[in-house]
Amino acid sequence: MSNRFRPDAACSVASQKGGAGRSPRPTAGLFFLALLAMFTGSSALSGCVMSEEMKRIDQVKKAQRERAMEGSTNLTGEQIFIRSCNTCHPSAKAGMGPSLEAMNAKFPEDQALKQFIRKGKGMMPGQSVERINNDELDNLITYLRALEFSK
Repeated sequence: MSNRFRPDAACSVASQKGGAGRSPRPTAGLFFLALLAMFTGSSALSGCVMSEEMKRIDQVKKAQRERAMEGSTNLTGEQIFIRSCNTCHPSAKAGMGPSLEAMNAKFPEDQALKQFIRKGKGMMPGQSVERINNDELDNLITYLRALEFSK
């Protein structure tokens, strides 16, 4: 029977080679190398994951900037009204929202009307600066003030 098929062969081979009766076991060096290999592999893998995450974050930020640019482009007051108001106030008349005929009496000051549009009320959503920038809001107020209602 050869030594390579016997479980105790490693011990007898070690003692034959001057192992002084010590049983063979992995040395601390091999253990350290195994740990180093695992750490290096996981570090390389996490580096790849981190760079992929950074790419994903950059893509999300780019998409958010593009969406913000699409939402507000210094439109005229009429364009803003059609985009943001006309659905509920069709042609400034009553629809899902009230008619805008009494708007000038209810909001004699532009600042109060701006604040109302920004904040919203009830079913009317507030219009953030990202949705309607300040120049567009001024354009919208000018357009709303110029509306004429037939009696």
